[in-house]
Amino acid sequence: MTPWHSVDLTNFDVAPAARRARSVSNSVAQRAADVAKDATYVGVGLGLLAFQRAQVQRREIERALRS
Repeated sequence: MTPWHSVDLTNFDVAPAARRARSVSNSVAQRAADVAKDATYVGVGLGLLAFQRAQVQRREIERALRS
């Protein structure tokens, strides 16, 4: 029969690992927020370009109908 081994956890400190995990999660959260903001800007920009293109086409159709 194998003997049971004891583990001494009196000097075991999880605070450094917790701080490291917190800083990593904060940086990941910040990066995700930045990506979401960039995606929003791209979406709004594409929407404006599409609106402007529709306006140009509308004006071209009006000119074609007048002549």
